[in-house]
Amino acid sequence: MHTLETALVNYWTRKTLSEKDLMETPDLGKVVLRTMAGFAAFAVLLLCLNWMATPTIDRPQVATVDQIRLMPAAKE
Repeated sequence: MHTLETALVNYWTRKTLSEKDLMETPDLGKVVLRTMAGFAAFAVLLLCLNWMATPTIDRPQVATVDQIRLMPAAKE
C-alpha cells in the first residue's frame, strides 16, 4: 500500500504546475485559440443535439401548445 501511495503522490506532483509555471504569462494566441475551439465544439454539440431531437409534431402535447391562440381579455 505504501508504494501505491508513493506512486500517486509522485504522479500528482508531476501533473501539477510549479510556482514558476503559474507565474508565467500565458501565450495570448494559444489562450484565444483554445477558447475559440471550446466554443466551436460546444456549438457543434448543441447543433447535433438539436438535429437529433424529436420534432414537436411527434409530441402532441408540445404541438398543441404551439397552436393555442390567446383570446382577447373581456372589457368590463
